[in-house]
Formats: sequence, structure tokens, C-alpha cells
Amino acid sequence: MAASWLLKRWCSTAATVTTKGTRWQRLINSRAGVWCRSLLSDYKEACREAVLGARERPLKASVYLGLMGGMYACCYTNPDDGSFETSLLETSNRLALLSPWIRSGTSDGHVQTIVKLRNEGRLRYVSLGIASLAYYTDYNSEASLYEARCSAISVPWTELPERVLDVGFAGRWWVLDHKMKDFDINEEEFKHLPPALVATVPPSAQITERNEKLHQESWKAVVMEDESYELDGIQKDMDITVKGKETNTT
Repeated sequence: MAASWLLKRWCSTAATVTTKGTRWQRLINSRAGVWCRSLLSDYKEACREAVLGARERPLKASVYLGLMGGMYACCYTNPDDGSFETSLLETSNRLALLSPWIRSGTSDGHVQTIVKLRNEGRLRYVSLGIASLAYYTDYNSEASLYEARCSAISVPWTELPERVLDVGFAGRWWVLDHKMKDFDINEEEFKHLPPALVATVPPSAQITERNEKLHQESWKAVVMEDESYELDGIQKDMDITVKGKETNTT
């Protein structure tokens, strides 16, 4: 009785499998296959609607494409921590070539602060996709102190804006570049000038170039003409005068 039931069950299962077709067809008709087909159909419909919408509203589509292209460019040119350290070392070397009496106090103080934080291991970097931030923490990442490891007493994220040292965007570190403006001018030298000199407008580029040319010409050797040429010229003038008098008398 049981053997006959198993034989009938096996025959019915074989018939069902043969009616369903090949393994690829069974995979297509399965739940996963139906879900994938519906997903592809939704994406196809969304792309078709996007193309039709771009044809109907080209200005809106251009704005969206511009925004997407700008975001991709920002992500592609987003500076990393290596570029920040490279810029920091380059600016530090540029300042080291100048005398302490010539360096800008603002530029030197900012760069020395960041270099000190870097040497102490307190400098951090975070990428936001289209921009990057460089900030500092209270402890080194490898410190084993309780204050450095306990998350309950760590610095909250609300204090991050106060700890930001630089902002990286479009391939540049903007705060560092701003601090290095006029890094070879010491502002302390001009604090004790009288108000009249402080308010004096600096000369233009044309005036500066003209003064430089005059200064260079002042160092050239003076060229003296030969005295014989001068005597010949005087003699010729005298001959012309004598001839004129003789003509008048005749």
C-alpha cells in the first residue's frame, strides 16, 4: 500500500517538473525572478519618464544635470588627509626660509599650532563627500588614559565647529591658504606708524615699475662725450658766423 503511494507520488512529481520546463524557466518564474523582473520594469519606467520630462522641461533638466556634475566634481577634487599634511609641510618650509623679523605673526602662529597638534597626534581628518574637515582632539588616538577611552565623557559632536582647523573643498584647504596671504609681511612693524602713513595708499604697479627702472638706470656709468667733437662743433659755428659777416659787409 505504501509502496504504491510512493510510486504514484514520484510519477506525479516527475510530470510536474517536466511540465514546468527547464531550470532557467523555473528560475524566472520563481519569487526572486518575479521580483527582479518587477524591479527592472520599474527602473525602465523611471528612465523613460526622466527622458520625457527632460524633453518637456529642458531648463529644469539642465539645472539638475549641472548640480549632479558639480557634486561629482566636488567629490572628485575633495582633498584628503595626505594633501593636508603636504600643504602644511610646504607652508612650514616656506616660512622657515624667512627671517623671524619678516614673517607674518598670523601665518607663523597658525602653522606652528597645527604642526604642534600633528606632532602630538591630536590632528584628525574627516571626509564629508564633497568637502573635508581637519580638526583637533584632546588626546592622542593611541593614548590609554581613561579620559581618552571612555565614551561617556568624550567631547560631544556639538563642539566640533569650535575645533575645526581647516576646510577642504575643490582641491584646496581654504583656511591655510587664507592665513598664508602676505606671509612675508610682519604686521608688527607697522603698528607704531603715524596715522598719516598708515592711511597712505600704496603705489600702483605702473609707478612701482617706473621707480625700479629709474633706480636701475641710476647705477649705470655716466658716458662722457669726447672734447674733440665739442671743439669741432664750436669751430664750425665760428666759421659760419665769420662768413655771414663778410657777406653782409660786401
